[in-house]
Amino acid sequence: MSADDRQTGLKMCKHIRSKESFHSETPLEEDDFHSGIFWCNMTGDGMGPDGACADSQDCGPDRECYEN
Repeated sequence: MSADDRQTGLKMCKHIRSKESFHSETPLEEDDFHSGIFWCNMTGDGMGPDGACADSQDCGPDRECYEN
């Protein structure tokens, strides 16, 4: 089981980013100082290319833009 699976119960898309992505292997939402702000690296926005929100809970294999 990967660190992504332990964190969110699913594999996150390789394009999901947060401020913590730059200093941590995975965005740890339990961290007291976590920003809670995510964006898609494909669009550079809080929305993915499919028009849905980019976040750690929703950016998984069920989305058409998901890449592992």
